[in-house]
Amino acid sequence: MKKIFITLIVCMTISNSYSQTDSSAELQQEFMLFVYSDGNRVTDLTSEKQQLHIQKIVDYIENLAKTGKLKDAQPLEMEGTKISSNKGALSETELNKDKKVISGYYHILAVDMVEAITIAKADPRFEEDGWEIVIRPIKKVEGINKK
Repeated sequence: MKKIFITLIVCMTISNSYSQTDSSAELQQEFMLFVYSDGNRVTDLTSEKQQLHIQKIVDYIENLAKTGKLKDAQPLEMEGTKISSNKGALSETELNKDKKVISGYYHILAVDMVEAITIAKADPRFEEDGWEIVIRPIKKVEGINKK
């Protein structure tokens, strides 16, 4: 299982080297695509299907990077903690890794929401059940966003 995560991390790190440098990046909006899964979907697959799944994701990420649509992508561990506040009191809750959790993200460039949706729909995860992607435009706020 460690090999799978290392492969994804290496691939996603390599994809960061394809940064968008031409002027067309200025005409595009930034979007976050949050990948949700019902539990750890990859561990439910056979070893052969895990490798095929990972290769399809690698190819998808490399294509996004080569076409200048990818700013960043990372898988996330299934464990984590949620911190919430209620009337000034903070509480911590462990994430239930067997429930729907964010398992990764893509930071992409797209002309508009329609293109961002098209990019998300091409994710090969949708060949299987149990996946969702939430698409959110990044809000530009002076003094907060990096250039």
